[in-house]
Amino acid sequence: MIYTEGMIRKEALKELDSHPRGTLTTSELIQALELRLKPTGKDAEVADNRSDTYFSQKVRNLVSHRAQSTGLVHQGLAVYDPDNESWAITELGKKSV
Repeated sequence: MIYTEGMIRKEALKELDSHPRGTLTTSELIQALELRLKPTGKDAEVADNRSDTYFSQKVRNLVSHRAQSTGLVHQGLAVYDPDNESWAITELGKKSV
């Protein structure tokens, strides 16, 4: 299965909601999602000219796409703290899970 960024957004919210703190760094989110979703095929390959996989790059895209119309921050589902590189789920995000 190839995970789309939309699927990853939904799974990231589930992961944040299930975490006791309700917050995870992007690196922690990548690790948690890789453990739970077990990406295979193209998603598991190291991306060209990168040191991470296609899957982890899609998770990192949550940060760069956060203010776009489909982004978690833009939709009010999560907040991103650039100083700590961490995500926190909002009440709206919890309701959407």
